[in-house]
Amino acid sequence: MKYTCLIVDDEAPAHKVLHAHISKTENLEIVGDCYDGMEALDFLSKNKVDVIFLDIEMPRLTGLELLQCLPYPTIVILTTAYSNFGFEAYQNDVVDYMLKPISYPRFLKAINKVQNILGNKIDVTKEIVEIELKHDGVMKHIRVDNILYIEAVGNYIKVHLKNERPILVTQTMKYITSLLPATTFTRIHKSYIVQRSEITEIKKTVLTLSNSISIPIGRKYSVLLEK
Repeated sequence: MKYTCLIVDDEAPAHKVLHAHISKTENLEIVGDCYDGMEALDFLSKNKVDVIFLDIEMPRLTGLELLQCLPYPTIVILTTAYSNFGFEAYQNDVVDYMLKPISYPRFLKAINKVQNILGNKIDVTKEIVEIELKHDGVMKHIRVDNILYIEAVGNYIKVHLKNERPILVTQTMKYITSLLPATTFTRIHKSYIVQRSEITEIKKTVLTLSNSISIPIGRKYSVLLEK
C-alpha cells in the first residue's frame, strides 16, 4: 500500500532531503511539491493526500495558518528548524514534529507513527448521505443535503438546516469537518463551513447562500472557493 505525500516548504534543499528519504521508503509516494502555504492550499483543494510534510515559517501563509484551513482531515508532520512550536503542534494534532536537519532514522520514526494510524486504511469513496450528531442527549441523524451551513458558536457548533430549526451541538469545527464530504462542503472562515451547492453569489469578502444569508469569507480560506 502506497501513502501519498505532499511536501510544503519554501526552501528547495528541504524538498531535496525529503525526496531522498521518501525515495528510500517503499510505501511512500510523492504527489506534490509546494513552496508556500497558499500554493499548498490550492493543491489540497484539488487533490487528496495521506500525509503532508509541512514547514512552519513560510511566506503568504504559514504552516500553522495552513493547519487551520485544511479542506479535509489528513496526517500532518511538521518539519522546521525551530524548536519553539511544540505547543502549537500539540494543539493542532500533528502526528510528529521533526527538527531540521532531518536524518533518515528520525524520518522513519515519524513514518512508523503514520503507519500505525493508516495501517488499516480503508476506501472511503462511498457517498456520505447522513451524519450523526448528539443533540440534547440524543443521537440525531442529519442528511447532509439538508445542511445549509455550519457555524462555530463558542464551545459549540450550530448546524443550520434547510427545512428545520438549527441544532446546537457540543463539538468542534475540526470534528464536523471530518464527518462531512469534502467534495460538497467547504470551510470559508474559521467560524463557517458551507454547502457549495447552496452558494448563490461570491464577492471578495462575503458570499450569499440560497436563503439570502450573507457569510464572511476568511482571507486564508478564499482559495478554496476558487477551485
